[in-house]
Amino acid sequence: MDRLVKLRMKQPKRIMREMVAAVLLDQLNIDQAAERYKVNRLTVLRWIRKVEEEAKASKQSTSITSDQPSLPSPKSTRRSTPEEEVKQLRTKLQSMEKELETANFKALYYSTLVRVAKHELGVDVEKKSVTKPSGLC
Repeated sequence: MDRLVKLRMKQPKRIMREMVAAVLLDQLNIDQAAERYKVNRLTVLRWIRKVEEEAKASKQSTSITSDQPSLPSPKSTRRSTPEEEVKQLRTKLQSMEKELETANFKALYYSTLVRVAKHELGVDVEKKSVTKPSGLC
């Protein structure tokens, strides 16, 4: 099997981000990226869109948590109709529900991992509430 294909199978996100960065920095065009990474043009475009959506989502989450109000974007200066607002809110609700589902799954995964480590392997992973200071300090 080709070395690049093996590498791509092991580290798909790293390869994807590397390719998208090369395209966005104008080091490669879409055709060159598709040829170099042995994918088709649609895959390159899909990866670019995915990375841009992730960046947009992380930017939105940081602006929500910041104390300073964010500046309105040029698109938001026009008045939107109630139907558009409802559609935007539904989209936002769906994305937040997906994020919540992912967070709940991660919490369940980690609690199961800790339980298995404790009961089946005999390894206590959780931190004790009262610890004794070590004599190494």
